Amino acid sequence: MKPKSFKSQETLKIPADQLVIGMHVSKLDRPWLDTPFLFQGFSLDDPDDLMAMRNICEYVYIDVLKSGYLAQSIRSKPLKNVKPKAYEIKAQVEAEIKVAKSIHKSALSEVKSLLNRAGEGEALDTQQVREHVKSCVDSIERNPSAMIWLTRIKHVDQYTAEHCLNVGLLAIALGRHMGLGRKHLELLGLCGMLHDVGKMRLDQAILNKPGKLTRDEFEHIKLHSTHGRDILIEDQSLPNEVIAAAYEHHERQDGNGYPQGLNAEILGFYTKAVTVVDAYDAIVSRRCYSNGETSAAALKIIYNGSGTHFDPKLVVKFIECIGIYPPGCLVEVGTGEVGIVLSVDPDNRLLPKIALLLDAQKRPMQQRVVDLKIQRQTQSDRQLQVKQVLKDGAYGIDLETFTRNNLRINNSTE
Repeated sequence: MKPKSFKSQETLKIPADQLVIGMHVSKLDRPWLDTPFLFQGFSLDDPDDLMAMRNICEYVYIDVLKSGYLAQSIRSKPLKNVKPKAYEIKAQVEAEIKVAKSIHKSALSEVKSLLNRAGEGEALDTQQVREHVKSCVDSIERNPSAMIWLTRIKHVDQYTAEHCLNVGLLAIALGRHMGLGRKHLELLGLCGMLHDVGKMRLDQAILNKPGKLTRDEFEHIKLHSTHGRDILIEDQSLPNEVIAAAYEHHERQDGNGYPQGLNAEILGFYTKAVTVVDAYDAIVSRRCYSNGETSAAALKIIYNGSGTHFDPKLVVKFIECIGIYPPGCLVEVGTGEVGIVLSVDPDNRLLPKIALLLDAQKRPMQQRVVDLKIQRQTQSDRQLQVKQVLKDGAYGIDLETFTRNNLRINNSTE
């Protein structure tokens, strides 16, 4: 059979790792809405889009005519496979946390200011928060453990502002884990930090009510999605994805969410990502009516909601991103000693580095840092394993105080 001519073959299926700048991608191996790409079919001229496509997709279809000689070269001689770019740890958490703490403090101050302006009915200028998002991305690109650590420091009286910032930070960390490029990380961060701005237009007495809400009160709370859209739509410089995340982050995969009852086929990537991260941070947070769950319990709840509440692929990626023992969580090891997880090697998630603070009788002791991965590699006689994850604040351990007093943690490890 005579092979099809170059011109007659409109598309060519290729592995995503063979994509190069200049190719025109016409179709993916998954729905476009499951990806961070803003257009359905476009020429790859942005390294961030190339990086994201290589990391997210297994294969794609390129438009032969629009890709020109690049497509011809693949048909005649396939390009050498290029391993998708992965982020590397550029700073140890012990060093990065001091820098991250300053960035976090400034970003939280800006988020508070923006929320206050929204509550007073002022038009929002989001330029400053965008600059803070960029600084947060800088830190998370170097080492996400530091910012993930800081998301675990909670104050009940600052819940809305801290929650907005935390969702932005965790969304950036999720994007980094997925291998997304810089512009996608910044957009994820902006979506997260502005997603709950509409809460400032609610009756704050109802929003902060410590008891169970009545049906009418819950209907009032649900209005924050619409308020958020109405506030953000006034800023014509904001990407549509940011407005959509504020309006749609309580929609569900199965169409049973609010305010519109949209389903998975309509919801965009950024909204789906914010929805997962929003639920996680809400579950682990201490609020006026809840003490918060452990990270492990929160991940289990989200996993159980996969496919109904949350996008299944993003649930898996988020669980991988956070890990069973996220930085900043409290754990008890097999000896009965209690400590704080400092960092986790992505390739050894069950073997974190821990700062042990309490002895087997739960009494304060001189801090000792143990790296379970190194311990396993050296076949130490005193093998430690994590026995259980504890709730934040267990045994009187205050993460904020620990962080303030240990910005540069003693690196001596066992």
